[in-house]
Amino acid sequence: MVFGIASCRKENYRETGGKGAPKVTRVRYLSKTDTIANVSHPVNLDSANVYDDVKVVPFDSTVTQGRLNTQYGIVGENLLNTTKVLVNGTEVYFNPALVTDNLIIFAISGDVPFGPSQSNKLTVITTQGQVDYDFGIMQPPPSITSFTPLAAGTGDVVTITGKVLGGATSVKFDDVEAAIIGTPTDTEIKVTVPAGVVQAYIYVTTAGGTSKSAAAFGFKSLIYDEALQNGWGNYDGYGSTRNFKSTDHPKRGTFAISTTVDNGYGALQIGYGGATLNAKTAGFTALKFSIYGGAGIKDGDKVRVVINGQYGDNASVVVTMKAGAYTDYTIPLSQLGDPGAITEFVMQTQGTAAPATFYVDDLGFI
Repeated sequence: MVFGIASCRKENYRETGGKGAPKVTRVRYLSKTDTIANVSHPVNLDSANVYDDVKVVPFDSTVTQGRLNTQYGIVGENLLNTTKVLVNGTEVYFNPALVTDNLIIFAISGDVPFGPSQSNKLTVITTQGQVDYDFGIMQPPPSITSFTPLAAGTGDVVTITGKVLGGATSVKFDDVEAAIIGTPTDTEIKVTVPAGVVQAYIYVTTAGGTSKSAAAFGFKSLIYDEALQNGWGNYDGYGSTRNFKSTDHPKRGTFAISTTVDNGYGALQIGYGGATLNAKTAGFTALKFSIYGGAGIKDGDKVRVVINGQYGDNASVVVTMKAGAYTDYTIPLSQLGDPGAITEFVMQTQGTAAPATFYVDDLGFI
């Protein structure tokens, strides 16, 4: 008896795909939503609506532009033997294990270039050839990293730093338009503070969308900017001399408070006697100020910050000064005794060698 056994040769998986040159028919979304937090995105899918946070799009939708740091699918033919995927000439990641003859899943990294000078081409290279496909990269929304100063008066200049700020068309303090100075760069915009702004978030608009600053500019209630505000007055105590119109070291504008202490525990003491100022009902969450180490102050010298005379370690905060420079502080009111009605503010030196002078500017509640 003779048995015949047919042999079976295992084919290389990569050889089962199409043999011709690659072809791209479209690029599609991989998710039903397109989400970037705290940004309004102009889109042109089913409509030209501007939306906040989440836009629900039809699953498997075809797209002609992509966003940085987002995954998409390339649909086509003869894609199985793909070796490289490039966007605007920059190689991007794809997982070969997930590639089929008709689909490549790829990710657009944050370093892919965008803008009018780019080719706006998606390139797929396989062992059988390459294909270019029209596919642009949308300008990402602006990113606000910081702004200085933290507070300023009408007409003062505020510098906003971040990423993708070039071409900014609008800067607003909440809903109040600010005047842009000069030409914004990719990392910096200068604006002047519009009239009437006490505290506001900053919004920057570019072709990529509108972004909001993480922190608010300014104060809910000022104690001092160029002068003591209504209801606040000088207290004469703690062995110190205070000048509320000092021109020596203003952080901005013309004036700052200078306090010259004649003993190691001299202090700046300011009392409040105006209409009731209640931190809880007014919604204050923190005290914000800037402090400068002047003559006689060494790096690391300290002051204790006190509200309403609560000097305990659990109800006051010690901060350090830097000689010859301003340091900005934001102290949660929960660390300052969680006050209700505000009656007094004190900054008391902690063993500083006298005489010594420190300066305070941009003081108030946020």
